Amino acid sequence: MRKAIIHKIEIIPVMIKLHEPFVISKGALTHARNTIVKIYNADGVYGVGECCPYRSIHGETQTGTVAFAKDLATALIGADPREIHTHVALMDRMIVGNASVKCAFDMALYDLVSKVDGLPLYAFLQGDKEKIIYTDNTVSLLSKDRMVEKAIKFKEMGFPVLKIKLGERSSIKDVERMEAIRNAVGNDLPLRIDANQGWNYIEAWRALHAMKDMKIEHCEEPVQAGNTVDQARLTAISPIPIMADESVFNHKDAYKVLSQQAAHMINIKLGKSGGICNSMKVAAITQAADVYCQTGSFSESRLGITALVHFDMVWDNIIFHDLDSPLMLSEDPVIGGMTYQKDWQVTVDNTPGHGADFDPDFLKRFETYTIK
Repeated sequence: MRKAIIHKIEIIPVMIKLHEPFVISKGALTHARNTIVKIYNADGVYGVGECCPYRSIHGETQTGTVAFAKDLATALIGADPREIHTHVALMDRMIVGNASVKCAFDMALYDLVSKVDGLPLYAFLQGDKEKIIYTDNTVSLLSKDRMVEKAIKFKEMGFPVLKIKLGERSSIKDVERMEAIRNAVGNDLPLRIDANQGWNYIEAWRALHAMKDMKIEHCEEPVQAGNTVDQARLTAISPIPIMADESVFNHKDAYKVLSQQAAHMINIKLGKSGGICNSMKVAAITQAADVYCQTGSFSESRLGITALVHFDMVWDNIIFHDLDSPLMLSEDPVIGGMTYQKDWQVTVDNTPGHGADFDPDFLKRFETYTIK
Protein backbone atom coordinates (compact mmCIF):
# COMPACT_ATOMS: atom_id res chain seq x y z
CA MET A 1 0.00 0.00 0.00
CA ARG A 2 1.47 3.32 -1.10
CA LYS A 3 1.99 5.85 1.66
CA ALA A 4 -0.25 8.88 1.27
CA ILE A 5 1.62 12.12 0.81
CA ILE A 6 0.73 15.71 0.03
CA HIS A 7 1.61 16.08 -3.65
CA LYS A 8 0.34 19.52 -4.59
CA ILE A 9 -1.30 22.55 -2.94
CA GLU A 10 -3.25 25.29 -4.71
CA ILE A 11 -3.87 28.72 -3.17
CA ILE A 12 -6.63 30.84 -4.69
CA PRO A 13 -7.53 34.32 -3.37
CA VAL A 14 -11.12 35.17 -4.35
CA MET A 15 -13.51 38.07 -3.84
CA ILE A 16 -17.29 37.95 -3.55
CA LYS A 17 -19.43 41.06 -3.27
CA LEU A 18 -21.99 41.18 -0.47
CA HIS A 19 -25.62 42.01 -1.25
CA GLU A 20 -25.12 45.13 0.86
CA PRO A 21 -22.51 46.32 3.37
CA PHE A 22 -22.33 44.27 6.56
CA VAL A 23 -21.83 46.71 9.43
CA ILE A 24 -20.57 46.00 12.95
CA SER A 25 -19.13 48.31 15.59
CA LYS A 26 -15.66 47.88 14.07
CA GLY A 27 -16.70 49.01 10.61
CA ALA A 28 -18.37 47.95 7.36
CA LEU A 29 -17.55 45.08 5.00
CA THR A 30 -18.57 45.26 1.32
CA HIS A 31 -16.78 42.18 -0.08
CA ALA A 32 -15.71 38.80 1.25
CA ARG A 33 -12.01 38.53 0.40
CA ASN A 34 -11.48 34.84 1.06
CA THR A 35 -8.52 32.56 0.43
CA ILE A 36 -9.11 29.01 -0.80
CA VAL A 37 -6.65 26.16 -0.22
CA LYS A 38 -6.79 22.85 -2.10
CA ILE A 39 -4.51 20.05 -0.86
CA TYR A 40 -3.94 17.08 -3.22
CA ASN A 41 -2.54 13.64 -2.48
CA ALA A 42 -0.51 11.67 -5.03
CA ASP A 43 -3.67 9.99 -6.36
CA GLY A 44 -5.27 13.31 -7.29
CA VAL A 45 -7.77 13.32 -4.43
CA TYR A 46 -7.99 16.77 -2.86
CA GLY A 47 -9.47 18.50 0.13
CA VAL A 48 -10.70 22.10 0.12
CA GLY A 49 -10.51 24.73 2.84
CA GLU A 50 -11.43 28.38 3.07
CA CYS A 51 -10.64 31.36 5.26
CA CYS A 52 -12.06 34.86 5.55
CA PRO A 53 -9.68 37.21 7.37
CA TYR A 54 -11.13 40.25 9.15
CA ARG A 55 -8.24 42.66 9.65
CA SER A 56 -10.03 44.30 12.60
CA ILE A 57 -10.32 40.92 14.37
CA HIS A 58 -7.64 38.58 13.04
CA GLY A 59 -5.01 41.20 12.23
CA GLU A 60 -4.78 39.43 8.86
CA THR A 61 -5.41 40.51 5.28
CA GLN A 62 -6.01 38.45 2.16
CA THR A 63 -2.57 39.43 0.85
CA GLY A 64 -1.02 38.19 4.07
CA THR A 65 -2.89 34.90 4.00
CA VAL A 66 -1.65 34.20 0.48
CA ALA A 67 1.96 35.02 1.39
CA PHE A 68 1.98 32.73 4.43
CA ALA A 69 0.01 30.04 2.59
CA LYS A 70 2.83 29.77 0.06
CA ASP A 71 5.38 29.22 2.84
CA LEU A 72 3.20 26.71 4.63
CA ALA A 73 2.41 24.82 1.42
CA THR A 74 6.12 24.48 0.70
CA ALA A 75 6.66 23.04 4.19
CA LEU A 76 3.84 20.49 3.78
CA ILE A 77 4.74 19.05 0.38
CA GLY A 78 5.67 15.39 0.81
CA ALA A 79 4.10 15.12 4.29
CA ASP A 80 1.43 12.65 5.35
CA PRO A 81 -1.94 14.48 5.31
CA ARG A 82 -3.20 12.31 8.18
CA GLU A 83 -0.78 13.90 10.63
CA ILE A 84 -3.07 16.87 11.17
CA HIS A 85 -2.02 17.59 14.76
CA THR A 86 1.61 17.64 13.61
CA HIS A 87 0.76 20.07 10.81
CA VAL A 88 -1.18 22.35 13.17
CA ALA A 89 1.86 22.42 15.48
CA LEU A 90 4.06 23.24 12.49
CA MET A 91 1.83 26.16 11.54
CA ASP A 92 2.06 27.51 15.08
CA ARG A 93 5.86 27.22 15.02
CA MET A 94 6.11 28.97 11.68
CA ILE A 95 4.07 32.03 12.65
CA VAL A 96 2.27 33.37 15.71
CA GLY A 97 -1.46 34.00 15.39
CA ASN A 98 -2.74 34.10 11.80
CA ALA A 99 -5.58 31.77 12.77
CA SER A 100 -7.54 32.54 9.61
CA VAL A 101 -5.08 31.15 7.06
CA LYS A 102 -4.27 28.21 9.34
CA CYS A 103 -7.98 27.37 9.30
CA ALA A 104 -7.98 27.03 5.50
CA PHE A 105 -5.19 24.43 5.64
CA ASP A 106 -6.70 22.59 8.59
CA MET A 107 -10.10 22.43 6.88
CA ALA A 108 -8.58 21.13 3.64
CA LEU A 109 -6.65 18.43 5.51
CA TYR A 110 -9.74 17.18 7.32
CA ASP A 111 -11.68 17.18 4.06
CA LEU A 112 -8.95 15.22 2.26
CA VAL A 113 -8.44 12.60 4.96
CA SER A 114 -12.15 11.96 5.52
CA LYS A 115 -12.62 11.68 1.74
CA VAL A 116 -9.87 9.06 1.54
CA ASP A 117 -11.57 7.16 4.38
CA GLY A 118 -14.90 7.36 2.57
CA LEU A 119 -16.59 9.07 5.52
CA PRO A 120 -18.60 12.27 5.80
CA LEU A 121 -16.66 14.67 7.98
CA TYR A 122 -19.16 14.53 10.86
CA ALA A 123 -18.70 10.74 11.03
CA PHE A 124 -14.91 11.07 10.78
CA LEU A 125 -15.14 13.42 13.80
CA GLN A 126 -17.55 10.99 15.53
CA GLY A 127 -20.45 13.42 15.38
CA ASP A 128 -24.21 12.88 15.44
CA LYS A 129 -26.10 13.22 12.12
CA GLU A 130 -29.39 13.41 14.03
CA LYS A 131 -28.49 16.70 15.73
CA ILE A 132 -30.96 19.42 14.73
CA ILE A 133 -29.34 22.74 13.79
CA TYR A 134 -31.14 25.99 12.93
CA THR A 135 -29.37 29.18 11.92
CA ASP A 136 -30.19 32.70 13.02
CA ASN A 137 -29.93 35.73 10.73
CA THR A 138 -28.03 38.89 11.55
CA VAL A 139 -29.21 42.50 11.50
CA SER A 140 -26.34 44.91 10.77
CA LEU A 141 -25.61 47.99 12.87
CA LEU A 142 -27.56 50.65 11.01
CA SER A 143 -30.01 53.42 11.83
CA LYS A 144 -32.83 52.39 14.15
CA ASP A 145 -35.45 52.50 11.40
CA ARG A 146 -33.34 50.42 8.98
CA MET A 147 -32.66 47.81 11.67
CA VAL A 148 -36.36 47.54 12.45
CA GLU A 149 -37.05 47.11 8.74
CA LYS A 150 -34.48 44.31 8.51
CA ALA A 151 -35.77 42.58 11.63
CA ILE A 152 -39.33 42.56 10.31
CA LYS A 153 -38.15 41.20 6.95
CA PHE A 154 -36.17 38.36 8.58
CA LYS A 155 -39.11 37.47 10.80
CA GLU A 156 -41.36 37.29 7.74
CA MET A 157 -38.78 35.02 6.08
CA GLY A 158 -39.27 32.58 8.95
CA PHE A 159 -35.95 32.79 10.76
CA PRO A 160 -36.35 31.23 14.22
CA VAL A 161 -34.02 33.74 15.93
CA LEU A 162 -32.38 37.07 15.11
CA LYS A 163 -28.93 38.34 16.02
CA ILE A 164 -28.69 42.12 16.36
CA LYS A 165 -25.40 44.00 15.92
CA LEU A 166 -24.88 46.78 18.47
CA GLY A 167 -21.90 48.50 20.11
CA GLU A 168 -22.40 52.23 19.59
CA ARG A 169 -21.52 54.80 22.23
CA SER A 170 -23.50 56.04 23.95
CA SER A 171 -25.25 52.75 24.45
CA ILE A 172 -28.59 54.51 24.95
CA LYS A 173 -28.84 54.48 21.14
CA ASP A 174 -28.51 50.71 21.17
CA VAL A 175 -31.19 50.44 23.84
CA GLU A 176 -33.50 52.50 21.64
CA ARG A 177 -32.71 50.21 18.69
CA MET A 178 -33.60 47.13 20.73
CA GLU A 179 -36.80 48.64 22.11
CA ALA A 180 -37.93 49.41 18.58
CA ILE A 181 -36.97 45.98 17.24
CA ARG A 182 -38.65 44.12 20.09
CA ASN A 183 -41.82 46.15 19.63
CA ALA A 184 -41.76 45.47 15.88
CA VAL A 185 -41.22 41.68 15.99
CA GLY A 186 -43.20 40.93 19.15
CA ASN A 187 -42.18 39.05 22.27
CA ASP A 188 -42.08 35.50 20.89
CA LEU A 189 -39.12 35.77 18.50
CA PRO A 190 -35.80 35.10 20.31
CA LEU A 191 -33.23 37.88 20.00
CA ARG A 192 -29.48 37.87 20.59
CA ILE A 193 -27.17 40.89 20.64
CA ASP A 194 -23.52 41.38 19.71
CA ALA A 195 -21.59 44.53 20.60
CA ASN A 196 -18.31 43.38 18.98
CA GLN A 197 -16.31 45.05 21.81
CA GLY A 198 -17.98 48.41 21.14
CA TRP A 199 -18.88 49.32 24.72
CA ASN A 200 -16.78 49.93 27.81
CA TYR A 201 -17.83 48.64 31.22
CA ILE A 202 -20.11 51.57 32.04
CA GLU A 203 -21.86 51.59 28.67
CA ALA A 204 -22.29 47.81 28.80
CA TRP A 205 -23.67 47.96 32.34
CA ARG A 206 -26.20 50.61 31.32
CA ALA A 207 -27.25 48.80 28.15
CA LEU A 208 -27.60 45.32 29.64
CA HIS A 209 -29.66 46.51 32.58
CA ALA A 210 -31.87 48.64 30.32
CA MET A 211 -32.49 45.55 28.13
CA LYS A 212 -33.05 43.07 30.93
CA ASP A 213 -36.78 42.69 30.22
CA MET A 214 -36.45 42.36 26.43
CA LYS A 215 -36.07 38.56 26.46
CA ILE A 216 -32.53 38.57 25.04
CA GLU A 217 -30.82 35.16 24.95
CA HIS A 218 -27.27 36.44 25.31
CA CYS A 219 -24.86 39.29 24.57
CA GLU A 220 -21.62 38.68 22.69
CA GLU A 221 -18.39 40.48 23.57
CA PRO A 222 -19.76 43.65 25.18
CA VAL A 223 -16.34 45.10 26.11
CA GLN A 224 -12.82 45.04 24.73
CA ALA A 225 -11.33 41.59 24.20
CA GLY A 226 -8.47 40.98 26.62
CA ASN A 227 -9.99 43.20 29.30
CA THR A 228 -10.60 40.18 31.52
CA VAL A 229 -11.10 42.30 34.65
CA ASP A 230 -14.09 44.18 33.23
CA GLN A 231 -15.36 41.06 31.47
CA ALA A 232 -15.45 39.23 34.80
CA ARG A 233 -17.05 42.18 36.61
CA LEU A 234 -19.72 42.44 33.95
CA THR A 235 -20.38 38.69 33.83
CA ALA A 236 -20.95 38.67 37.59
CA ILE A 237 -23.71 41.29 37.51
CA SER A 238 -25.23 41.12 34.02
CA PRO A 239 -28.95 40.27 33.83
CA ILE A 240 -28.25 38.90 30.33
CA PRO A 241 -25.80 35.99 29.83
CA ILE A 242 -22.44 37.06 28.41
CA MET A 243 -20.87 35.18 25.50
CA ALA A 244 -17.15 35.50 24.76
CA ASP A 245 -16.26 35.84 21.09
CA GLU A 246 -13.18 37.87 20.15
CA SER A 247 -11.65 37.19 23.57
CA VAL A 248 -11.53 33.43 22.82
CA PHE A 249 -9.53 32.49 19.75
CA ASN A 250 -8.27 29.11 20.93
CA HIS A 251 -8.31 26.56 23.75
CA LYS A 252 -5.83 28.54 25.84
CA ASP A 253 -8.09 31.59 25.69
CA ALA A 254 -11.10 29.43 26.58
CA TYR A 255 -9.38 28.14 29.70
CA LYS A 256 -8.37 31.67 30.73
CA VAL A 257 -11.83 33.19 30.24
CA LEU A 258 -13.74 30.38 31.92
CA SER A 259 -11.32 29.94 34.82
CA GLN A 260 -11.59 33.68 35.54
CA GLN A 261 -15.39 33.62 35.17
CA ALA A 262 -15.21 36.24 32.44
CA ALA A 263 -18.10 34.80 30.37
CA HIS A 264 -21.07 32.49 30.71
CA MET A 265 -20.73 31.05 27.18
CA ILE A 266 -18.31 30.94 24.24
CA ASN A 267 -18.67 31.52 20.51
CA ILE A 268 -16.52 29.02 18.58
CA LYS A 269 -15.41 29.92 15.06
CA LEU A 270 -13.12 27.74 12.97
CA GLY A 271 -11.58 30.91 11.57
CA LYS A 272 -10.61 32.13 15.05
CA SER A 273 -9.20 28.87 16.35
CA GLY A 274 -7.13 27.98 13.31
CA GLY A 275 -9.49 25.27 12.14
CA ILE A 276 -11.20 22.12 13.32
CA CYS A 277 -8.31 20.65 15.33
CA ASN A 278 -8.08 23.54 17.78
CA SER A 279 -11.83 24.17 17.77
CA MET A 280 -12.30 20.62 19.05
CA LYS A 281 -10.05 21.55 21.98
CA VAL A 282 -12.12 24.67 22.71
CA ALA A 283 -15.33 22.64 22.63
CA ALA A 284 -13.85 19.99 24.91
CA ILE A 285 -12.88 22.60 27.51
CA THR A 286 -16.34 24.16 27.45
CA GLN A 287 -17.98 20.74 27.69
CA ALA A 288 -15.84 19.90 30.73
CA ALA A 289 -16.91 23.21 32.28
CA ASP A 290 -20.59 22.48 31.44
CA VAL A 291 -20.76 25.67 29.37
CA TYR A 292 -22.99 26.23 26.35
CA CYS A 293 -21.49 27.40 23.06
CA GLN A 294 -22.38 28.91 19.72
CA THR A 295 -20.84 28.22 16.32
CA GLY A 296 -20.19 31.43 14.43
CA SER A 297 -18.84 32.72 11.16
CA PHE A 298 -17.04 35.59 9.48
CA SER A 299 -17.95 35.98 5.77
CA GLU A 300 -17.28 32.45 4.60
CA SER A 301 -19.09 30.89 1.68
CA ARG A 302 -21.20 27.77 2.02
CA LEU A 303 -17.99 25.70 1.86
CA GLY A 304 -16.55 27.08 5.09
CA ILE A 305 -19.94 26.94 6.77
CA THR A 306 -20.41 23.34 5.61
CA ALA A 307 -17.25 22.32 7.46
CA LEU A 308 -18.49 24.24 10.49
CA VAL A 309 -21.82 22.36 10.47
CA HIS A 310 -19.98 19.01 10.45
CA PHE A 311 -17.96 20.21 13.46
CA ASP A 312 -21.14 21.44 15.18
CA MET A 313 -22.61 17.93 14.97
CA VAL A 314 -19.95 16.58 17.32
CA TRP A 315 -20.87 18.62 20.40
CA ASP A 316 -24.11 18.53 22.38
CA ASN A 317 -23.14 21.68 24.32
CA ILE A 318 -23.19 23.75 21.11
CA ILE A 319 -26.82 24.89 21.18
CA PHE A 320 -26.64 28.24 19.33
CA HIS A 321 -25.82 28.45 15.63
CA ASP A 322 -24.87 31.61 13.69
CA LEU A 323 -24.48 30.17 10.17
CA ASP A 324 -25.86 32.95 8.01
CA SER A 325 -22.77 34.37 6.27
CA PRO A 326 -23.48 32.69 2.88
CA LEU A 327 -26.86 34.44 2.82
CA MET A 328 -25.06 37.79 2.74
CA LEU A 329 -23.06 36.98 -0.41
CA SER A 330 -24.27 38.18 -3.81
CA GLU A 331 -23.39 34.83 -5.42
CA ASP A 332 -23.07 31.24 -4.29
CA PRO A 333 -19.99 29.70 -5.95
CA VAL A 334 -20.21 26.40 -4.02
CA ILE A 335 -21.25 23.01 -5.37
CA GLY A 336 -22.74 20.53 -2.90
CA GLY A 337 -22.39 21.12 0.81
CA MET A 338 -24.84 22.31 3.44
CA THR A 339 -28.43 23.19 2.63
CA TYR A 340 -30.78 25.73 4.18
CA GLN A 341 -34.20 24.14 4.57
CA LYS A 342 -37.42 26.16 4.37
CA ASP A 343 -37.56 26.57 8.15
CA TRP A 344 -33.84 27.50 8.19
CA GLN A 345 -32.73 24.16 9.53
CA VAL A 346 -29.21 23.51 8.23
CA THR A 347 -28.41 20.01 6.94
CA VAL A 348 -25.54 18.12 5.30
CA ASP A 349 -25.55 14.79 3.46
CA ASN A 350 -23.33 11.71 3.64
CA THR A 351 -20.91 12.67 0.88
CA PRO A 352 -17.32 11.78 1.94
CA GLY A 353 -15.40 14.74 3.33
CA HIS A 354 -17.33 17.89 4.11
CA GLY A 355 -19.12 17.49 0.78
CA ALA A 356 -18.60 20.98 -0.65
CA ASP A 357 -16.42 22.29 -3.48
CA PHE A 358 -16.04 25.48 -5.49
CA ASP A 359 -17.42 25.77 -8.99
CA PRO A 360 -14.40 25.50 -11.36
CA ASP A 361 -15.81 28.29 -13.55
CA PHE A 362 -15.87 30.58 -10.51
CA LEU A 363 -12.25 29.76 -9.65
CA LYS A 364 -11.10 30.49 -13.22
CA ARG A 365 -11.84 34.17 -12.55
CA PHE A 366 -8.97 34.34 -10.05
CA GLU A 367 -5.23 33.67 -10.02
CA THR A 368 -4.11 30.28 -8.70
CA TYR A 369 -0.75 29.78 -6.99
CA THR A 370 0.47 26.18 -7.18
CA ILE A 371 3.10 24.56 -4.93
CA LYS A 372 4.22 21.01 -5.74
